[in-house]
This record gives sequence, structure tokens and C-alpha cells, in this order.
Amino acid sequence: MRRLLVSAALALGACGTSAVQVAPPTDSSSPAAAQPDVSGAGPTTTARSETTPTTKVTTTTAAPPSSAPPGPPALLHDGTPMIRFSVEVGDGIDLTRDELARFVVETLSDERSWIGRGAGFELLAEGGDFTMIVALPDDVDRMCQPLQTLGRYSCARNGWIAFNSLRWFGATDEWPTDIDTYRRYLVNHEVGHYILGPGHDACPGPGELAPVMMQQTKGLDGCEPNGWVDPD
Repeated sequence: MRRLLVSAALALGACGTSAVQVAPPTDSSSPAAAQPDVSGAGPTTTARSETTPTTKVTTTTAAPPSSAPPGPPALLHDGTPMIRFSVEVGDGIDLTRDELARFVVETLSDERSWIGRGAGFELLAEGGDFTMIVALPDDVDRMCQPLQTLGRYSCARNGWIAFNSLRWFGATDEWPTDIDTYRRYLVNHEVGHYILGPGHDACPGPGELAPVMMQQTKGLDGCEPNGWVDPD
């Protein structure tokens, strides 16, 4: 099993080259186009006041995404994908870019994530193959157009991996375990669409762990919740 690098930008425009280390990004930019897909939940009755903190944080307003067609990630010397990305936090979200970056890097650095299958990741201060963002539902709907995210879903499209804040802070009404597991599922699921394309998996059977590419937000169909690509 190959171990590949997840590194972070230590200054604007600088790329890390060794150990996993995160410094807060300082700017945002328009991301390049990425593999389109949608994942998300069915209708939820969770009130926004219970799931999405309303404290205003100052961020740069996300720029319109590129309309260029999707392109493959750059490749490492052995032919495996090296994915370069940045993070952003939408207006009205009580979350800092540093907090989001730390969680994403921690998730993608784990051998149970895509690096266990050979992918490489590099966190930039800005730009990259896509920008990962937690944003309010209406903002996610705009980023994901023409896909219909309906104020409920997250997506990987138009150069964004856009997480609906209702899901990020509150999962779904039916989610049976901790919020960190759900967030790891979101990260690994949407990054998986960038690597694999738009397909989804189904529950293999009652009591089995749900595949990470299953739309767990829409229900578990008898499976157990799972946030990892290869949980074992």
C-alpha cells in the first residue's frame, strides 16, 4: 500500500513538500473545473437555528467557478493522481478556514482514505484543481447549478466541492452516529467523485458497513454508517 503526501501551503502561493502541516490559507481564488456530481440528503426537518451557527465570519466572497470542462488531475511520477486543492468558508458560517483545512487534511492523510489507494493530495493557499467550501444552502445551490441541490444536498461540480452547511453542522435527522464520521464521509465521498466520476454504490447487505460512495445522506438501507474508503 503506497503512502503519498498530503501537504499544506505555508504561505500564499507556496506549496508544502514534506510532512503534513497546516497553516491557515490567506486568500481565495476561482477554482478550476472538477468532476461533476451530487450527493446529499432527502428532506430534513432540522431547523437551521439548531444546525448552522449564525455568527458572521469575514471571508472573501467566492468567485464564480470556471466554465471549462473537467480535466484529469495531474499525475505523480508513478502515474497516480496528485490532487491540489484549497479550502474556503462561505459568509455566515461559524467556521474558520484553518479549522476546515485541519479537518480535511486529517481525513485525507489517513490510510483509510484515498491515499491508501495511491492518491496524493496537496493543500494550497489558493486555487488548485478544486476549492472545498462549507457554505449556506442557497450558496451551495448556486455553486452546483444546473444540478438541483434544493437547499439540502452537497456536490462536486464547477470547480467546487461544496458542502451544505446544514449537513456539515447537523448531518441528517436519521444519522445514527457522531458528526465527525458524517463529515469524513462527506469529504471522502465528494473527493471520490473527483477521482472516480459520478457513480454511486449501494448497501451490500443489512449490517454491513456502507461503502463511502453510497449516498449515506439519503439513508443507510440497513447498512452501518461509514466515513472511510477502506475502513479496515
